[in-house]
Amino acid sequence: MDSRLKPVLKRQILLVGASLGVGLLLSYFFGFFVGLAANMAIFIGAIFYIRWRQQKALKSLGFSNETAGRGYANEGMKLKYVCLSCGAEVKGAKCKSCGSSMKKPLF
Repeated sequence: MDSRLKPVLKRQILLVGASLGVGLLLSYFFGFFVGLAANMAIFIGAIFYIRWRQQKALKSLGFSNETAGRGYANEGMKLKYVCLSCGAEVKGAKCKSCGSSMKKPLF
């Protein structure tokens, strides 16, 4: 096993064990249905907390909601499209040369 995966695996096993223990304790003290509802609330809260930490870590690396999916792309960069029928550059829905609506992007 890769040494980089060991801390992740330990953290996942700890999370599963802790949530199982908390769920059993809540079920024991408050009954099955109240314990189940509290356990679900704890799971949902943990998921939101983990996601919040991930977003905070990504923002420190330069990613934010504005650049999601684009990485470090420039704001002024736009895709160019080429008509599949005649090969002319297309701006809009249809080619001005031949009227075809089939186009492919150029990267």
